[in-house]
Amino acid sequence: MKIIKKMCVVAYILLITAACSLPFIGMLFGLGAKSTENRTMTGLPDLYTAEEDKIEANLNYTAELGEYYSDNFGFRQELVTANSLLNETLFGRSSNEKTTVGRDGWYYLSETLDDYTGVSAFSERGIYRLKKTLDLMNTFSEDGNITFAFFVAPNKNSIYPEYMPWSIRASSSPSNLDRLSKAMRSKLYYIDVKSVLKQSAGDRSRYIYLKNDSHWNNIGALAAYNALQDNLNIRIKKYDYMPIDESGLYISQNEISGDLTAMLYPSLDKKDVQYELGIARNFSSEKPLVNMMDSEINTTCQGRYFNIICYRDSFFNAFIPINSNAFAKARYTRTSKTSPYDLNAAKSGDYNIAVVEIAERNLPNVLYNAPIMDAPRVKSPKVTRRRYTEQRCSFVDDGESFLINGEIGDWAELDTESNIYIELRDSKDQSFYYEAFPILSGDAYADNGFSAHISKYNLKNDEYSLFIHVGSQDISRYTELLLN
Repeated sequence: MKIIKKMCVVAYILLITAACSLPFIGMLFGLGAKSTENRTMTGLPDLYTAEEDKIEANLNYTAELGEYYSDNFGFRQELVTANSLLNETLFGRSSNEKTTVGRDGWYYLSETLDDYTGVSAFSERGIYRLKKTLDLMNTFSEDGNITFAFFVAPNKNSIYPEYMPWSIRASSSPSNLDRLSKAMRSKLYYIDVKSVLKQSAGDRSRYIYLKNDSHWNNIGALAAYNALQDNLNIRIKKYDYMPIDESGLYISQNEISGDLTAMLYPSLDKKDVQYELGIARNFSSEKPLVNMMDSEINTTCQGRYFNIICYRDSFFNAFIPINSNAFAKARYTRTSKTSPYDLNAAKSGDYNIAVVEIAERNLPNVLYNAPIMDAPRVKSPKVTRRRYTEQRCSFVDDGESFLINGEIGDWAELDTESNIYIELRDSKDQSFYYEAFPILSGDAYADNGFSAHISKYNLKNDEYSLFIHVGSQDISRYTELLLN
């Protein structure tokens, strides 16, 4: 009896040892997993580091080795898949923090939950700052004879909330996107794509977002494209309008992998339905369209007249093949939180149209950094009341312009619709006024921030004093700006 008991203990120990060793052994034999996630896997660390011709031991080697093993151990995909299946089947939840398991086979990107639950809600001034920022971008574009358009690609749970898990409650208050759309009703350059997609989603014979992916499918992208074409057709004289009638297309179904289930079930390769549109490809690209997330994609199309530059994110991947047929020249520039919109590139690149598209979950990124464009010249406020107080800012000279950035103190008595103006006063007491973006670089939720790129082009080589005005063109409070 004792022998049998000892044999069971030994067998148990060997089994546990084998189970723990299996991932390491698999990695030794080249069975480490290739990532299906949208990130670069950790590489094997170096024992030594070389800096300025000096070789030193890598003191972070053990920590980096742990990260390498975590990303590359053998049978990783199979084990991740098994863990995800257990969590979803038994508990109805996701084992990956980036994904949320919905109902009826739907999956959602976890980054969108803050919008859905209202956690990321802007203040009333935050919504005004968004509106003001877009207005300044539109004004700058119009001054360069460029037609500006802006639209937001809605989160999937904004279009299909009915498949969200019961455990996550939607906010009872309007979302940032809904509040912005209400504030922008009178703006011709603003395209309410969410309303267009909600109407399209009413056709339950097909979906317009992918179940296993965070993005819209080709039908959703087509609906947004038609909304853009309709908007430009109304605003541009003799625009070579090119809408596409969905009902007249030959639509086939194709199976593709989704980005959400690829993270959860890397070894299963779960498929989703993509609708392939029967649109002839009449455009050509500067280089093969292998990776739709390239930082720059340029296309040309014979027989078209207008040129367009699009500042975009991953939602535009399905948009590019549809949109490129409609323009003689199209440039697609991928933006992110840390890469602000370079509208100077639109003005200098022979473009007739500039379009900014951003995913709803990334809407705060509009206020993370001021767009790269010359601050517009404005008139002096009619009534100015000086405050003798300290107000500092950062000041960067990039050779072509001055970048001024900072936070306004309590002296300014900011309210919801306060505007911000920068005054440059030369040695002869002549003043030049510019409207600043209500943005603090690096903080999308700072309601007291300001940023301005002030071009040197029309400034004389002189000594200037800086002042900041807060209020409106009718009345403002102001004080001198001191440089950090």
